[in-house]
Amino acid sequence: MFSQKFLDADRKVQERWHRLNFHKRFGKKLKRLFLKRLHWKLNKEFAKREKVINEVIATVSRECRQIDGERYPATKQFFNIGLFFLLAERDIQAVKADALAHPSETKRNIALRTLLLTVYEWDMGKVTGRKMHFVYEASGLSDASKGAVVAALKDLKKARKAVEMQISETRHNTIAHREPDALRQHDIISNLDVSQFSSVLENFYKASGALLTVMIPAMQEIGSMQGAVNQVLYGVRSA
Repeated sequence: MFSQKFLDADRKVQERWHRLNFHKRFGKKLKRLFLKRLHWKLNKEFAKREKVINEVIATVSRECRQIDGERYPATKQFFNIGLFFLLAERDIQAVKADALAHPSETKRNIALRTLLLTVYEWDMGKVTGRKMHFVYEASGLSDASKGAVVAALKDLKKARKAVEMQISETRHNTIAHREPDALRQHDIISNLDVSQFSSVLENFYKASGALLTVMIPAMQEIGSMQGAVNQVLYGVRSA
């Protein structure tokens, strides 16, 4: 029963009390229900994406093994770049659902740290950089495809840098367990929340998705008969 003082209180005060009481009684249950539904939805979406990525990885890896790197070095290099990207992309997608919405807080936390570590360590610069100039020149990649790949790589580099800057302390202290102060490590892990990184991760997902979109047709173009002819002619001119 409510006291007369409560009944006489302002309506906004009563509504606020009811909201707080409702949240206190049902907040945790509703959060668990929301996470379960979201986790199921994200896993369902990933299952479709995983199938596509795995099919592309199987094709690219098979082709990469068969390419004669001496005759078609640009194709070999670009397919290696594509495979490097796809392997990391698959790993990121694999833990994304758990990092965002696993019902278990412990598993959600370790998945988030795994996701952040993968993004942090994933440096496309290891396989691109100056190598891309050779690929563009030797393969005769069209200006449209070249422009799209250059822009996508630039955006991905920028997005990854933003993630790297924001999670450097988290990576050092909690992901790799390098922090000798166990209490400090515990506090950082306990306070880790995906919302802290939602903005930079969203930009990173968009950038990686954009690169995947332009990478596949560029690989098809470089691996085409015309791309092969261009590389043979480039080899003759450079001899």
